[in-house]
Amino acid sequence: MNKLKVLVVDDEPDIRLELNDFVQELDFDCMLAGNGEEALSMFKADDSIHIVLSDLTMPGMTGLQLLERIVKDEGTRDRIRRFIFMTGNGDTRAVIDAMRLGASEFMLKPMDLDLLENILVDAREHVLTERFKMLNEQARDAKLAASEVEISSLNRDIKKAYGEALSCLARAAEYKDPETGAHINRIGAYAAKLAGELGWSREQCEMLRLAAPLHDVGKVATPDAVLLKQGPLTDDEFATMRKHPEYGHEVLSMSDYPVMAMAARIALNHHERWDGGGYPRGLKGNEIPIEASITTLVDVYDALRSARPYKPAMTHEQAMNIILEGDGRTDPKHFRPDVLEAFKNANDAMNHIFETMAD
Repeated sequence: MNKLKVLVVDDEPDIRLELNDFVQELDFDCMLAGNGEEALSMFKADDSIHIVLSDLTMPGMTGLQLLERIVKDEGTRDRIRRFIFMTGNGDTRAVIDAMRLGASEFMLKPMDLDLLENILVDAREHVLTERFKMLNEQARDAKLAASEVEISSLNRDIKKAYGEALSCLARAAEYKDPETGAHINRIGAYAAKLAGELGWSREQCEMLRLAAPLHDVGKVATPDAVLLKQGPLTDDEFATMRKHPEYGHEVLSMSDYPVMAMAARIALNHHERWDGGGYPRGLKGNEIPIEASITTLVDVYDALRSARPYKPAMTHEQAMNIILEGDGRTDPKHFRPDVLEAFKNANDAMNHIFETMAD
């Protein structure tokens, strides 16, 4: 089988040459373009190009315009592809626009080559998997070897959604990173554990493990001056911050895969409270999706356990006491009762997850 081709697009010759050597060392074929117009012509002319690694900001046709032309062109829009952007700035509007068009990853310059290697290897796996699925579909259409090309719908959905989830997390972490990567992973682990305590199936727990870490992805659209402010927020700034659940729902609703649909519900509702005192819609009781109620509780627990510039870390016992008894700011009435009981029963497991997945 021929090697997969990577099209590298950057207006800086030194970067193109460096990436050419790096990409070829990973056993890809590499093609180089110095601008968006040249890249578009090369992509149209060679249907074996499936991976594009492009600068976001270039003279003439930008990387975003390049992706838009590829998506809209009748001859290229259906091609299996992975589009990876490189950028030297955190333009959150461009990030969201590119996500809508199907960009899979973003990397900040100067680039972490270890991270780029992982992204390119994942892209190769995606392309090969999609090729296999396409061949299977062709075989089914032709009624050839039908019994050999059965694919589990659930496994396919979870794998696809997992890739989308990781992409969203990578973008959010690179552009807006008030939390650590370990925090993100712990949220998924806590949530899956509580779901198991509540009697969810293994598949449902796995879906929640993937979906819960995306609860704050809407912060990519929150201005840095608000999100990263060290002091107290003004009323206007607090109103801006409270919009991130709706932004997250907007981004995650672009996919209808089950895991991403669950993540969208969590993003929209993870600041709602059982007693009706939350936001953005002031939902109460069972109006709040249970997956959001689970994520709300574990996010509070992890925040209490974690050191922040404005507070020290708490012990497990201190955090449990605040959640179960209240402290004037946090109150047990904020949480869904059966989730709170499951949390109490999973006491030791919560501490174990925090200790073994520490920052």
